[in-house]
Amino acid sequence: MASIRVIQGPDKGRTFELRAGDNVVGRENDATIVLNDQTASRAHSCISVDNGQSLLSDVGSANGTFLNGVRIGQPTGLKRGDQVRCGSTLLVFQGDATGTSPATGTGVDIDENGMLVDSAIVATVPSSEDSVIIPTPEAGVKAIDNLRNLYRLIADISTFLNLDDLVEYALEQVFDLLDADRGFVMLIDDSGRMSVKASKGTEDSSQNDVPPVSHTIIDEVVKGRVGILSSNAMSDKRFAGGKSVHNFGIRSAICVPLMGRDRVLGVIQVDCSIAEKSYSTEQLRLLTAVGYQAGLAIENVQLYQAAVQSERLAAVGETVAFLSHNIKNILQALNSGIDVVEIGINARDMDRVDEAWPIVERGLDRINALILNMLAFSKDREPLLKGVDVAEVLRDCVELSSPGADERQIALITELPDMMEIPADASGLHQAFLNLIANALDAVEDEVGAITVSVRLDTMNRCITVQVSDNGSGIDPARINDIFTPFFSSKGQKGTGLGLAVTKKIVEEHHGQILVSSAPSQGTTFTIHLPIQRKSDTIAGQKV
Repeated sequence: MASIRVIQGPDKGRTFELRAGDNVVGRENDATIVLNDQTASRAHSCISVDNGQSLLSDVGSANGTFLNGVRIGQPTGLKRGDQVRCGSTLLVFQGDATGTSPATGTGVDIDENGMLVDSAIVATVPSSEDSVIIPTPEAGVKAIDNLRNLYRLIADISTFLNLDDLVEYALEQVFDLLDADRGFVMLIDDSGRMSVKASKGTEDSSQNDVPPVSHTIIDEVVKGRVGILSSNAMSDKRFAGGKSVHNFGIRSAICVPLMGRDRVLGVIQVDCSIAEKSYSTEQLRLLTAVGYQAGLAIENVQLYQAAVQSERLAAVGETVAFLSHNIKNILQALNSGIDVVEIGINARDMDRVDEAWPIVERGLDRINALILNMLAFSKDREPLLKGVDVAEVLRDCVELSSPGADERQIALITELPDMMEIPADASGLHQAFLNLIANALDAVEDEVGAITVSVRLDTMNRCITVQVSDNGSGIDPARINDIFTPFFSSKGQKGTGLGLAVTKKIVEEHHGQILVSSAPSQGTTFTIHLPIQRKSDTIAGQKV
């Protein structure tokens, strides 16, 4: 004998046997199936049973009778697993032992031959710009809330530039919107293979570490570009070969495509293992809309990452060309000096050797500085913080620079009182300060040049301030915004264009700030602010 079971509503859990003839469903006491649902009409719908066939019809209800989420307008055949909604009550038609009746006049696309799908597939929704949340009598105010949540989701996911963060966030939001036991996001890679990018399970779900993946369901979603709602995937003939569906005992599942502009990028799937959590067509519509919008956001991120990669490759090519040209010039000067030294040695002319050797030394120094700056600039790293006296680091830099300044009769003035120790990377600061002093030496003229290196404690701003000033020609105002740009140099063949870029990078790694003030013919001053140690700082691996 056929029967129908209530899975949602005030009468949840009750099962009613259907007698031959008309079975009226409603709130009337004399109805065949009496519902304690105030949203149902007194005589809401009727299930007529005749010769093993069951027909569902609406009998003039106030808010309509829905079969598998679609409002019916004429008598419609029922099959085992069909869902009938009357008001807020959801019933599942359980059929009888003799078989199921054919569908006639239904608004749901059902394959009557049973070759593809039986009644377990509740509904499908195409994934396109039309997959929006449309308020219906079935959905009511909930659809408005879904639309509001969808707009918020669109606004949020459009800000992501990292693909992993985007899919993780999207899945989290899906769990907030739907009552799910498990869920996952899979994306199609360049080779056309699917891989899980994010997965989530509730504490009560039986499988948290490995998401339930049924490729039979996924293949149908990707091929048809539709979202699929299944009330009981195990009884769906289309998915009969899907072993994973059987193993995980899925009772209700929604799987929707992640749609780009012209291709499917992947899928989102959620499922519930308990029949009482059976999803509705409105929830299928919601998740399909989420999948469509998330797919567009994923495609935008992929396009952005491709553009960044393209720009990075172009920058690498430009950098290699620049460095090759720069190194070639240095090597030419170095080879010239070596040739003169070799001639002097062969002729036993030590005066010529002494004259040429400084050329070799300068070439070696330039290559060494270039390599150190390249290594510092190309590597992202956290500075190794230890207690450092900044004044002591500056004194060492001045001592290394003094021979060159003395040779050119340049005044190197220092104001370097002892300072309190701050958490810093001594080798990094040494390279940054040395770059600034070297730049100042290049900027001033012989015999009249003057460079001042100073350090002071700024208690008001809780930082140590370092200044390197010179009386050189200054920086052109039109170029002052470019001086920290990698490979920008106003020194011609003398500069590499990396010194100031490296200095800025090192200062920022210390959470400091570097500023420049300059005017033509009035010199240049570089100012560095380094934060003073705080209670939360770590020195030599210990909290202080």
